[in-house]
Amino acid sequence: MMLRQVSALRSAVIAFGIVLVSMAAGAAPQDAATQIKSEIERAQQSLKDKPISNPDFPEINSRIDGLLNESSAALSSGWLFLALEKLGQAEDFLEGARITVEKSETIKSGLPAFEAEWNKASLELAAFDKKAHGLAWNHAPAGIRAISEAAQGRALPLLEGSRGFATATQPKDGLFYMGESKGEAGFASFVYALSIPRKTREFPLRSLLPELQALQEKTNAAFQPPRSIEMHPRFIALNSTLKFARELDATKSYAGALYQYLEAVRHYGMLDPAVPDAAKQAAIRSKLAAELKKVTDSSRDDSIARIFLERAAGWLNKPAGAAPTDDEWRAVRVIVEEVMPAYYAALKPAAPLQQRAGRTATLTLVRWPYT
Repeated sequence: MMLRQVSALRSAVIAFGIVLVSMAAGAAPQDAATQIKSEIERAQQSLKDKPISNPDFPEINSRIDGLLNESSAALSSGWLFLALEKLGQAEDFLEGARITVEKSETIKSGLPAFEAEWNKASLELAAFDKKAHGLAWNHAPAGIRAISEAAQGRALPLLEGSRGFATATQPKDGLFYMGESKGEAGFASFVYALSIPRKTREFPLRSLLPELQALQEKTNAAFQPPRSIEMHPRFIALNSTLKFARELDATKSYAGALYQYLEAVRHYGMLDPAVPDAAKQAAIRSKLAAELKKVTDSSRDDSIARIFLERAAGWLNKPAGAAPTDDEWRAVRVIVEEVMPAYYAALKPAAPLQQRAGRTATLTLVRWPYT
């Protein structure tokens, strides 16, 4: 979104294979919190030892450092999934910026030089993607699987996007996306290797296609002026998330698909501009606490729900007692009132797919960055 030393970053795919071998051999793993802490510290040291110097990214060092600090603070608060989300974002940016700096001179001669770099990355990531889809997730929490599958699902589209930007504008404009694609693949392997066994009943994962279809139709109906104009960036985020969820669902990455479907539900809920008043805020805090207790005490693996609940808790419990923004209050309301019901509804068998009449078209919306 890897943040190891640069040489290790370049060999993320090879390292992934080594991880699988060592796990199969019964190597004694560290606990997940220790693994995440070590990864954060490696990233921070990498940024300290070799800051990113590029006029195209004047604030990238502070942005990455901020995300790593947020990841560390979340981990200290016991919010493991929030820590992973922040770490993944930091690693995505770091690898994108690193590759841009390191490869700019290499591809300076033009598009053929870029294509040579792209072809090498394509072979690595294609092999990595094939291996990733054959992984066994029998004993890992669904939330861990979801975060890993989502990161893996971003890798190849980002690589394809890098070629598009290099061709449409200039070769160096594709490097950031190429770096992000490697970062996402490396982060996916890191998450898979976390030592965090599932201790509860398995969540019944399934295809989310009926839910995705229904939400897409609601989104299409909502895309009307003036809201479609005033909230255009939100509609882009919503549609790109829905598209990504469908892609994950199509490859049977059902944990990742549920994760991104719920993220799309959150984006849809954010189309409501109302900010909770003081009385509503108190009720939301109570509801969030109750939902956290519910998933903590559950005999079922509700770790995908926990991803969103920890995110909401992070917004409401900032370091030094900083107040949540209006957008954060809106997001927390959406999580407790809309995302959680959608999560529990996903426990039920899938509804029949609606049959459409006539011809349809798919519009792909690209945003910067694809995270």
